[in-house]
Parts: sequence; C-alpha cells; structure tokens
Amino acid sequence: MNGTLEISLAALRANAEALRALVAPTHAAFVVKGNAYGHGAPEVARAVEAGARYLCVYTIDEALALRAAGIGAPVLVLGPVPAASLRAAVENDCELPLWDERGYLHDLATAARACGKSARVHLKINTGLNRFGIAPDQCDAMLDAVASVRDVEIVGVFSHLAAAEEIDSPYTQYQLARFSIARERVRARFPAAQHHIAASAAAMLWPQSRLDIARFGIALYGLWPSEQTRAAMGESGIALRPALAYRSQLVVTREIEAGEAVGYGCTFHAPRAMRIGVLPLGYADGIPRLLSGNGSFLIDGARCAILGRIAMNTTVLDLSHAPAAGVGATVTLIGRDGSEEIAADDWARWAQTISYEIVTRLPDTLPRRFVEL
Repeated sequence: MNGTLEISLAALRANAEALRALVAPTHAAFVVKGNAYGHGAPEVARAVEAGARYLCVYTIDEALALRAAGIGAPVLVLGPVPAASLRAAVENDCELPLWDERGYLHDLATAARACGKSARVHLKINTGLNRFGIAPDQCDAMLDAVASVRDVEIVGVFSHLAAAEEIDSPYTQYQLARFSIARERVRARFPAAQHHIAASAAAMLWPQSRLDIARFGIALYGLWPSEQTRAAMGESGIALRPALAYRSQLVVTREIEAGEAVGYGCTFHAPRAMRIGVLPLGYADGIPRLLSGNGSFLIDGARCAILGRIAMNTTVLDLSHAPAAGVGATVTLIGRDGSEEIAADDWARWAQTISYEIVTRLPDTLPRRFVEL
C-alpha cells in the first residue's frame, strides 16, 4: 500500500463526549455522511453510537450501509430519498426528511403500509439557506397533508443555518426567528416532535440554537468549523483532537544538480545541488494539486517542502531538512511527527478551501487503520 489513513477511535470518543457535555441537556447527534467525512462511516458510527441521539447521513444508501454493518442507533437521513428506496428506509427504521406534500408523501405512506410500520419523518423548514424545505407559512398545509394519510408520523422539525460561523450574524438571527414560527405551528399539533437547527458552529457560538438536538459533523472529527469558531471557543475549555493522520513512505531518493527541473511543466528548477524524495501519492490520492510548490509534509520531524507540480500518483519533496531520510522513511502528510504537525486546516489554507473538503475527498481506496490511541 502506498499510503494509509490512521483513525483514532479514542479521539472520536473524546470529541463526542466533549461535545455532548458542551450542549447538555440538549442531545447530540453525530453526522457520518460522506463516509464519515472521509474517516470511515461504519467504524466511526460504531465508536460513537452509544452517545448519539441520532446518526445523521445524507443518502439512504449511507443509512442502509450502517444497518448492514450492524449499527442499531437511530439513523436520520438528511437528503432526498428516491421513491424506490422508501420501503427499505421504513423497513430499516430510518427516519426521513419531509418537504414534499405531493407524490412523495403518498409514496411514503404506501411504503409504510406495505411493511406494517409507521414512517417517522422530520419536517424540513427552509429558513433561508434556500436548498430544501418548505417556508414557515406552508407548515399548516403540510401538517394537514400528513394528518390526511395514515402511517406517517412527524417526530421532528429541522432546518439548517447559512452563516452560523459568524459570531455577529444578523442572518442567523433572521433564520432562527423564521424557524421559531415553524416550530410553534408544529408544536401545536405534534408536541412530542424534536426540534433541531444547530450544526457544529451554531452549537458552539449560538447557544439559543441548541434546542432539543445539536448535530455535530466536522467537530466530531476534531476539526473546527472555522478559525473564528476556534478563537471564540478558546476560553471555553473544550478541546478537540483531530482523529485522522495520513502517512506514507519515500520510494525514491536522488541527488539533482543546480538548474535541474522537477516534475511536469518544469515549474521548479533547483537553485543548488539538492537531495529530493519521491512520495508514491498524488492528486488521485486526495492531495490537492494546489499544494504544488506551496505545501510541505513531515519527515523525521522536519517540514519538507513540495517541489514542482503534484502529479496524479507522485509528489516530490525537498529533503534538505531531513538529510538522513532514505527509501522507506515515513512521510506524514497529515498528523504529528515530533514537535511538528501538519493539519487538514494547513492543506485547506494551501489549497484555498476548507478542511471539510480536504478530509471528505480522501479516496475510499486508501486503507483506513483504526487504532485505540
């Protein structure tokens, strides 16, 4: 294998417990969509399910994969579910979003009757993100539609915030006010329904948004939703520990002379005689091409700069600060080596993106090793 992801189950459990304590008595739901943000969904779910009010996924396929892996915790699907998959969803006790009172509601009721169970749904409210959901003033019509069919039960009402990473966000206040209107209408007819709108940033920065359930995604994995969130929580006592490390080994080392080029396009020319190392990983393995000539990885506790363009399957490193490194030397792409650390946030800064994208785009083909460290 050319590279391995090491996932700390102990870090996941510690993060989950810290987040649960932060929002108590509000319940915590843990989001494991996108292969648990690249960390490995079944294993992550198994590690944190004991303390989860829900495990949240985006697709029904993700939900059914958890059930096939023996995960028994309540599962909430956040995204659209095809009509052909509704019966499997109900049979496997998956709770579903509802924002369409037309054919979808009829299909859902039919699927529920076919398997002799009640379909449990969470009414999705569009408070301003303008993706999925109904407007607050459409709640009564939707509630009437649900009441007109059998075998569909509203057990939750939820929404999602657009700018919760901002400490002073009038738009978040606007969304919370719109959600309050919908909540009151739902509560009048379904008093036991659970209310939830907060994800990681909102649960940290906007305590009034925690309601019955807070949905933790990126924070579960030890990553902060934003630098602003990290700074604001600096004195709160909450500590998050990154759960993922990415490591490989050098497969080639060589000496090059001053003026020699490295990599496609000859974008790097050695300013002096240099020793370089070749890593057998590239952008096919989740390393953003924007790290070319811009990032660094760790070898023997030292930062080794990326030289030239990252290729599909190779990355070249400057070994000037790791003179003893030879073939087989460990390369830490993400993680700690000695006193130095490369974080997913470093990759995100170099690649002009966010840590969410960095970890979720790590390929499923990379081996994941789960450790109790």
